[in-house]
Amino acid sequence: MLSKKRGVSPLIATILLIAFAVALGSVVMNWGLNLQIGQPNDPCSKTEIKIRETDSGQVCYGGFGSSSYINFILDNPGSDEITGLAIWIVGDRGTSLVELDGLSIKPGELYERDDRDIKYDLGTYGNIKEVQFIPKISGSNICPKKAIKGTKIRICSQ
Repeated sequence: MLSKKRGVSPLIATILLIAFAVALGSVVMNWGLNLQIGQPNDPCSKTEIKIRETDSGQVCYGGFGSSSYINFILDNPGSDEITGLAIWIVGDRGTSLVELDGLSIKPGELYERDDRDIKYDLGTYGNIKEVQFIPKISGSNICPKKAIKGTKIRICSQ
């Protein structure tokens, strides 16, 4: 009667144990990546920006070809002054990076760009899919973890 009982073969048991160990290891690794151990003095910890949404979306664009431009309004709800921005514009055919240095967006203030100064080449990079704003603080400290994306792109109303 005991000889008719069947169990899991050693090969299947080994494969199951390896799969379980890999799954558990990946869960622990992902959890560990989100910890801020070793970064207690992160200079960007108090930095925050938000995109102000208007009736024309989060970001608007205008112009034609190489004379195109983008406009936007940012809010600084954090407690650090933002001294610059890196603006990464993602288009259908490529990306463009625009750096704005020498800014002063104090905590609680708005920063509005509606002057056609931030150029974007629609002919080269294609239609805009998203715009990412990366804040800079106190000189050359770039805060990529505090970046925000604008995906509601519209044509600027004149």
